Parts: sequence; C-alpha cells; structure tokens
Amino acid sequence: MAALFSPLFRVALRAPSRRCVPGLSVVTQHRPLSNDAETSSKRMGWMIKLRPEHKEEYIRYHTAVWPGVLATIRECNISNYSIFLRNDLLVGYFEYSGTNIKADLAKMRKCPETQKWFTLIKPMLQPLDNLKEDEDLMAMMDEVFHTD
Repeated sequence: MAALFSPLFRVALRAPSRRCVPGLSVVTQHRPLSNDAETSSKRMGWMIKLRPEHKEEYIRYHTAVWPGVLATIRECNISNYSIFLRNDLLVGYFEYSGTNIKADLAKMRKCPETQKWFTLIKPMLQPLDNLKEDEDLMAMMDEVFHTD
C-alpha cells in the first residue's frame, strides 16, 4: 500500500532529470502555478499501466470514488486531480498546494479508508518497464509546457 504513492513523495526531493518512455522523452521541471509563494501550487503528473483484464473494474471504482478517499486527497493539499486512460496507459494529473508533500503523502497512507482503496486498486496496476530506481509503482511525469 505505501508503495503506491512513494514516487510522489520522492518527486519533491529530486533534481531535474531525464526519463524516457517509449516514444516520449521529457525533461523534469516542476513549475509553481503562481508567483505568490504563499499560494504556490505545483502541477504534478504520473503514469502507470492498467492491466487490461481490470479495465472495467478500474473505471467502475473511479466513477464512484469513496467519499473518505476524496476527503483525504483534499486534506493532503491535492486538488484538481484527474486520471486519463488510453488503451492500457493511465495518466494522472493533480495540483499540490501544500508545503511538505512527504508529510501529506504519509498522512494519506495512514488513512484506513485510503489503505483499503489502495488494496483494491493496486493489483489492477502494472508499473512501466522503465521506472527510475526511486520509483516503486508510478512513473512521475515531467512538465515541459504550460499556458493559462
């Protein structure tokens, strides 16, 4: 369970890097959403494979995410969270507005309802083949362009 979000916690600590996904090469750069340090948010993205035999089940769970899981996400300073699916590739996007992503994700992992959710969802997922050494499950994506 804890491994599910461990890459998110690590992304806040690592320096710019290069990661290669078949057909995609990007440069890491996490930019704040605003120039105001007090209200600054970071746009974050991740990707992972969905096991094809679990597609309908995964979609069904995510059309009715448990209220406690949604509340925990908000309490951990995560907003504007979306997950996209194309074939067997899941791409997640969210905005993080807190000051300590490590602490917020530890809080998320400690929530009993979120732990139950991860227990159901994790077997449906398959890590990408080219994870970085510090990524257990999800591959963090790198922002290379943004416009308002």
